[in-house]
Amino acid sequence: MVSKMYETAKGMVLNLIELIDTYGYVLNGARAYYTNRSQPPLLSSMVIEVYKRTNDVDLVKKALPALIKEHKFWNSGVHNVTIEDDQGTTHNLSRYYAMWDQPRPESLTIDTETASKLKNDCEKKQLYRELASTAETGWDFSTRWMKNASDLTTLSTTTIVPVDLNAYILKMELDISFLANVVGERSHALHFAKASESRKKAMNIVFWDEEKGQWFDYWLNASSNHKDVYKWDASYQNQDIFASNFVPLWVQSFNSDEGVVNKVAQSLESSGLIHAAGIATSLRNSSEQWDYPNGWAPIQHMIVEGLVRSRSKEARSLAKDIAIRWIRSNYVTYQTSKAMHEKYDVTKCGEFGGGGEYVPQTGFGWSNGVVLAFLEEFGWAEDLSPYCK
Repeated sequence: MVSKMYETAKGMVLNLIELIDTYGYVLNGARAYYTNRSQPPLLSSMVIEVYKRTNDVDLVKKALPALIKEHKFWNSGVHNVTIEDDQGTTHNLSRYYAMWDQPRPESLTIDTETASKLKNDCEKKQLYRELASTAETGWDFSTRWMKNASDLTTLSTTTIVPVDLNAYILKMELDISFLANVVGERSHALHFAKASESRKKAMNIVFWDEEKGQWFDYWLNASSNHKDVYKWDASYQNQDIFASNFVPLWVQSFNSDEGVVNKVAQSLESSGLIHAAGIATSLRNSSEQWDYPNGWAPIQHMIVEGLVRSRSKEARSLAKDIAIRWIRSNYVTYQTSKAMHEKYDVTKCGEFGGGGEYVPQTGFGWSNGVVLAFLEEFGWAEDLSPYCK
């Protein structure tokens, strides 16, 4: 978008729409062995960004049925979770859940090796489902999904209701409502506006902690399950600090409330996640790549964008500060390594990240895009050094 490559961006969106038309959801990758799972649902955001810059109504007309179909995928069957609050009111939220219980074909050797620690086939099949479901989250892997932070076989992703997934679906509902209005589909616009209100309410009841100023993932407890309805219990919120706890700020439903923004911004500042070069993914150094000390471009982007869209002067100032730290580190790392990287070590300006199952990748789409988006948003003052302090 920043590079004004609108036709290229539109082509990418059309490819993803075709995946929905064919399979019912955006695959984790456009390969046959990824048909068993999706990925974080961000297509509506892509459609909105292209439409804002091009006013392409034909794209909206093509995208709308696909987005409605994708919304259904995330809100039915195994992905839908019903939680009953203290007042006896039920709320529907979504979770990740791969339709797969074998080693991932792209990680066959490593998955088989991980599962070899387990005793029986039933446990192994469940682990394979958890590994694939965690790949669906985009956060593969992180202690966020593990009962025991030092043991990958304790992955429990399918029993977690994630904050960020539901923020993405809330945004999808708002986006569909907006796009439906663009093409005069009033009934769809109204339906998805109401759906967004219901999800916002559910997120505030299930995830939000007023005292701490964060949204926390919710762990489903089998003993509280009665006919597919889970009884809400505050003790099942995962009170560990992850960058995902702040992702709802990206959504207009939350960043338009100045009181909420100020509370969340203060919570972020005191969380321990903000470092010399950006926002860390977690506080725990586990050697998994979606943990400390790694920072990832999309997370920086969503949180910064949420802060900057608010009316809070303090939040906007914090957003700019984080963006400057991130740009600097990307720039200095590029100068020394002659590459952009998929992740960065946020504890040290000018260092790329590590950990995980594979050699850190260079390139790199989202890192390039976020640096350009930040420069477009904030510019770069002439008297501001691009080098690490």
